[in-house]
Amino acid sequence: MNISEISSRANNSQLDELTSHFNYAPPEVLRQYVRSLDLDNEMDVLRALTKQAKQKDEVDNKVLAWERENVRPSHTRLIMKINNHTHHGFATGENNLSLTESEQRFIDIRPWDFVTFKFDFLYTRKLGSRSKDIYKHFIWFGDQNLAFRFDFGLRVNTTFGFISSTLTPIRTNKVTAVGSPPIHCLNRITHTQHEEPYGFTVELTLS
Repeated sequence: MNISEISSRANNSQLDELTSHFNYAPPEVLRQYVRSLDLDNEMDVLRALTKQAKQKDEVDNKVLAWERENVRPSHTRLIMKINNHTHHGFATGENNLSLTESEQRFIDIRPWDFVTFKFDFLYTRKLGSRSKDIYKHFIWFGDQNLAFRFDFGLRVNTTFGFISSTLTPIRTNKVTAVGSPPIHCLNRITHTQHEEPYGFTVELTLS
């Protein structure tokens, strides 16, 4: 579970007591979250925090299931998990993935939201090739006032030896934020597949 804060009407000791039971986000983030809800009492705060913690657990479980799932033959999988620790929403914007309108709406990021989605890309690599871009894509989230761009890709380099060749996966994972001030973005790879087709998971935290 995780902790948030109490309503702005609560005193510091009540806030500290509530936040001591939750850990899905930093205490200050949880305080901001509860303040944004304008709740009246501790039970409302606890219900809101429990609901958000449950959503976080559901997203984590979905990510784990996708990482364990057998991907279609000749495909590689990218899983993206987003923790939005802000009161801002980010609509899906320009991208080079040929997403449908419903797919774009599905990956829109709501305020204080936890969301995950996956992409399965065709994995092809010609024998004898020294390097191969398996895929290289980007997605914009947000608008002209506050937004971020996520660039991601997979490249496989081949080094030829006397006995056998060595494959080295190069995973692209870059976030660029725009705005005044820009949103703070922390991105990291949390899971990798060490053998072909080299799928991986990226976690992006907004604050």
